[in-house]
Amino acid sequence: MLSKALLKKIDAHRPFHKLAWASGLSPNQLYRITAGIDRPDRDDLRVKKLADYLGMTIEECFDDESTKGAS
Repeated sequence: MLSKALLKKIDAHRPFHKLAWASGLSPNQLYRITAGIDRPDRDDLRVKKLADYLGMTIEECFDDESTKGAS
């Protein structure tokens, strides 16, 4: 699951279409990630592009909850 820190940084970079283009994504790709339509994992290039642009590491972009609740 995407971390609250990542979502907060994304939210601070409005308008979203400019963030998408600046980070190397299309606005549709950014929407699909933030709306929960796509559920990227740690090796997703789209998240890597966002992380690089926002100055975050991949580890900071994901909550550890995604591995805790699998029982």
